[in-house]
Amino acid sequence: MSNKKPLKLPRKNLALNREHKDITCAVRLPKTMYEQLCEVAKVENSSISDVIRTALVGKIEEFGDKQMERELKAAKLEAELRRLRGA
Repeated sequence: MSNKKPLKLPRKNLALNREHKDITCAVRLPKTMYEQLCEVAKVENSSISDVIRTALVGKIEEFGDKQMERELKAAKLEAELRRLRGA
């Protein structure tokens, strides 16, 4: 048997292994908003983090929908311009 200590992984590898993990983001909230958030979490039998994540997903989806609407509108205008130029 050897009394050698196991080799430690280089820090670079440790950082790469952590890339898939969640990120913590600190957000300052007014006390009243925090209290309301706590109440929502309690009523929904959930955590504050879950309530925040759910709200963020909704906002991100709303943004995505608006972005698609803008792109669709631009594509329709472009198609109409091509039609008018071709006529």
